[in-house]
Amino acid sequence: MTTAKQSNGLMKPVIFIGLSLLATSFSGYSEIFNPATSNDVLDNPHRGYMLWGSTVLADGGLPDNFHGSNIYHVYLPWRMIETDDQVFDWKAVEQIYLNPITNAHPNATVVLRLVADYPDGPGSGLNSHYTGGDNDRDYPLFLEQEPLNIGRNNYSSCNGDGPGVAPDWNDPEFRDQATELVVAFGSYFDGDPRITAIQVGLLGLWGEWHQSGCESIAPDDEVKNLVKIAYQDAFDQTPLQTRYAREPDVANVDFGFHEDYFPSFTANCIYGFPECSDTGDWSLEFGLANIVPDARTNWQTNPVSGESPLSSQKNTWINDEADVITVINDYHFSFLGPAGKHEEDGNDATLDRIANQLGYRLQLNEVSIDSPITSHTTNVAVSLINIGSAPVYHSYQLTLDWIDSNELTVDSWTLSQPLSSWLPGNNMMVKSSFTSSLPNGTYSLRAYGKSENPAGAFMILANSNHDSDGRVILGNVVIDRTDLIFTDGFE
Repeated sequence: MTTAKQSNGLMKPVIFIGLSLLATSFSGYSEIFNPATSNDVLDNPHRGYMLWGSTVLADGGLPDNFHGSNIYHVYLPWRMIETDDQVFDWKAVEQIYLNPITNAHPNATVVLRLVADYPDGPGSGLNSHYTGGDNDRDYPLFLEQEPLNIGRNNYSSCNGDGPGVAPDWNDPEFRDQATELVVAFGSYFDGDPRITAIQVGLLGLWGEWHQSGCESIAPDDEVKNLVKIAYQDAFDQTPLQTRYAREPDVANVDFGFHEDYFPSFTANCIYGFPECSDTGDWSLEFGLANIVPDARTNWQTNPVSGESPLSSQKNTWINDEADVITVINDYHFSFLGPAGKHEEDGNDATLDRIANQLGYRLQLNEVSIDSPITSHTTNVAVSLINIGSAPVYHSYQLTLDWIDSNELTVDSWTLSQPLSSWLPGNNMMVKSSFTSSLPNGTYSLRAYGKSENPAGAFMILANSNHDSDGRVILGNVVIDRTDLIFTDGFE
């Protein structure tokens, strides 16, 4: 049995009819393919390294991409999205951020975070597209005006971060406006295959749900709970992340986490990581152990990521590779960035090994099929293992393409078992039956991960012998029968 996400963010069972999950090797097949494994770094979606994408126009292009990053992190200032009450300019998001990123890097995906208070936005370049002055304000001016009259808090420094402007997070009018924004955000982006994850932002400094150093103006639990539920309800398909493993931020929801002081605030301080602290809710392990223990398994349904802003943390990736990889596996990290050692040139071998461990890495062990095919029904059995640190969080299925002598794809067989079923270390075998209307002949059978969304990116399996499209070439299958009628074996 596998699972599928409900609209409340939890998981419900789904039963796949016509599919067998097996625990032993297959037998009784006349053709067995055992494709060789590969240690290559795979150019796969929604996992690996992430770069900064918020100032793509301000600096004239994307950051240097030294290590095959596919993901870009984008802060979305509220003021550029909602130009007036319930007037949303999604075209601006496309034109300012998404189009320039995908034009320069067609296979790129993005992680999005709404922000209403980015301290020293002008210093970061976040405000480069703002007009009308007041560039420290990242929320729309209409919030301060009639009839809303939401309060404004100017600050010069919050623990050294600033200057900035924070709205009155706890004003009832603000709560209403914030939840309406999240609903509209989900209506536009939920299920978009370009989106790796949505970070549950908007509140507090950088949208991280705190106002450290300015606690008197921090968002309270009431607004956090309302915004949290709004995100959960608005995003039924796209994965969600929050900053802290604490209450109320992740209580009774299955959000993943984005850890912005990796690896210092990730695990218990047993590895000698620089600036390590594990005695408060800023630590992922402390929160999971002491505050929200039910959230320890959230990684099974939503991704975990982290970034390393300090030079000492970045160097730890190289100087303490083994411990960094241990933490990646123990906490099931799918991607790292935008800050990290991958921003710099060099250290290719080490960074390749780290990249290989991030997120899912699906490897075929065996594909068995009857060959020659002489009957209307053909049995196929597949053994697949996830040797990565995390599941696939998007909708992908294993697909077998049939290629004729002219290198044309003439048929495709897709197994209904979603690839998200393979948790790390899970070596699962599936069996199904198909029929085909192909004429007699010899065909090349090739395997890959196919997105259920036609616009979704291609997934490469961790095996060798790929064709030019990235499909694993399994071998040849012979059809030796006439008048086959095609039906879908899963209907």
